[in-house]
Amino acid sequence: MALLEKAPGESLATDRRVQGLGVLAVLWLVTVPFTTTDSLTGLVLTGLVFVMLGVSWNLLAGYAGQISLGHAAFFGMGAFVSAWLTTPSAAGFPASVQLPIIPAVVVGAVASALIALVIGPVIFRLSGHYFAIGTLALAAVIELVMLDRRDLTGGATGYYVQGDLSLGEAISHGDTMFFLTLVATILTVVITYLIVRGPTGLGMKAIHDDEDAASSLGVNPLKYKMYAFVVSSFFAGLAGALYGHYTLYINAQSTLAVTWTIDSLVIVILGGMGTFAGPIFGSALFLLLDNGLSAIVGGFSSAVEGILIILFIIFLPTGLYGLIKQYLVEETVETDAARD
Repeated sequence: MALLEKAPGESLATDRRVQGLGVLAVLWLVTVPFTTTDSLTGLVLTGLVFVMLGVSWNLLAGYAGQISLGHAAFFGMGAFVSAWLTTPSAAGFPASVQLPIIPAVVVGAVASALIALVIGPVIFRLSGHYFAIGTLALAAVIELVMLDRRDLTGGATGYYVQGDLSLGEAISHGDTMFFLTLVATILTVVITYLIVRGPTGLGMKAIHDDEDAASSLGVNPLKYKMYAFVVSSFFAGLAGALYGHYTLYINAQSTLAVTWTIDSLVIVILGGMGTFAGPIFGSALFLLLDNGLSAIVGGFSSAVEGILIILFIIFLPTGLYGLIKQYLVEETVETDAARD
C-alpha cells in the first residue's frame, strides 16, 4: 500500500498530508537561525536560493519547453541593480537614488524581468538548440560588459554592499535576510504553482508538447514563452538580489558566473523536469551532494558528483520526484461501480 493516494490528474499539493509536511518544513526553517550556527544558516539560505533558481528555470524549461542557458545573467543583474540602489556611491551614482534593502531587492527583480521583456521577442526568433546557445551567448556578453565596466561593477574585484537589517543583538543582518529569502521562496513556489495549475500553465504545456499543433488550435506560442521567460527572470533576479544582500559583496565574475545556470539545470534534472515538486527535492539533494561529498571524498567530490548526475539522467530520467511518485504514491481510479 502506498503512503499517499491521488486521483489521475490530481496534484499531490492538494493532499492534506503533503500540505502538513510543507507547513512543518516551513516551521523548521523558521527556527534555523535560532538553533544552528551562522555557517549552517548560510548553507540553508543557499538551499532556498537554489529552490528559487530551480523553480524559476523549471517554469521556462520544464513547462514551456524553452531550455535557457542564460539564467545566471538574470540572477546577476538582479544582484547588481539592487546593489546599485543600496550602495550607489560604489557605482558612481548620486546618493539621491539610494533605497532601503527591501525596495531595492524588488526593483532588482523587476529590472531582470524588464531585461527579459526587451530581449524576449528577439531571442525567441531562435528555437531548440539555437535558443539555448543564444541565451548562453547573451549571458556571456552581459558578463563581459559588466566586467569591463569597472566604474559600475568594480570589475573582477567587485565591491562591498551596504546594508544592515539587524534587529538588536538577537537577530543579525544575516538572520533577517534568511527570513526574507524564506518568504521570497514561499512566494516563488506558491505563485509558480498557481501559474502551472491555471490556464497559463496549460498554454505552456501545449507549446512544450507540440508548438505547431498548439498554434493551429489558437494558442499563441510567443505569448506563453514570453510569460514564462519574464516570470522566470523575475524570480531569478529576486534570488540574486537577496543573495547579494546576504553576502554583502558582489563580483561580476562570480555573481554572473555560468555556474548559477548549471546549478539550476542540475537541480531540475535531479528533482525531475516538468514537475512542480521536482526542483524542491532537487535543491535538497544537490545541496547534500555538493557539501556532503566534499567531506567524504575531498578533492574528488566534483568528479563523483558528475558521475552521480550522469547516473540520474540514465536510470532516473524523471528525477527524484519520479522515484518518490513510483514507490510512495498510488493513483486511485474510481470506477462506475464504486460510484454506484
